[in-house]
Amino acid sequence: MINAAVADSGDQRSDRPAGRRPDFAEVAEQTRGLRRLISRIGTACPVFFAVATVAVSSAIAQPLRGTVDIGELGLWTLGTLLLLTPFAAALAVMLNARRGGLVWTTALVYSVITGFIGLCVDANLLRTDPQSTSLSFISVLIVQVVVLAPVCAAVAFLVRIVSDSTRLRATGKNFDNR
Repeated sequence: MINAAVADSGDQRSDRPAGRRPDFAEVAEQTRGLRRLISRIGTACPVFFAVATVAVSSAIAQPLRGTVDIGELGLWTLGTLLLLTPFAAALAVMLNARRGGLVWTTALVYSVITGFIGLCVDANLLRTDPQSTSLSFISVLIVQVVVLAPVCAAVAFLVRIVSDSTRLRATGKNFDNR
């Protein structure tokens, strides 16, 4: 009696030989639909997070309720514009970069990460007292601009180095004799 699982395991071979790296052209072809979808809707991400930030800021500050003080309205406008800085920067980069390229994708990842962090802080702020909101807004802005932006830039830089290294290795060159 032959065990069917043991008999079949010898017949199942991988499409690529052992030790062969995946062909990036094949991988790119297999993910074309997903990449097109992301490139079409990706620019909407920073816009969505900016609108959510304005909505939460308006709900917390309520700048147009009751009597409107021009000074308070001006401070609310400046504070909200400051909170929109990461999303405006990501949108500006995405509109000027090649769609789907490394810079565009890095800006998309940056806007999604900062947006989720901002939404988590915003949801927490809606449940807490209004006196601590300015400190929370400033701390999330510092995390978004000072911490996450350099991290995303460093990751993009490392991806570029690995990409160049892989391309040069495939052509038989090295970094010294490009």
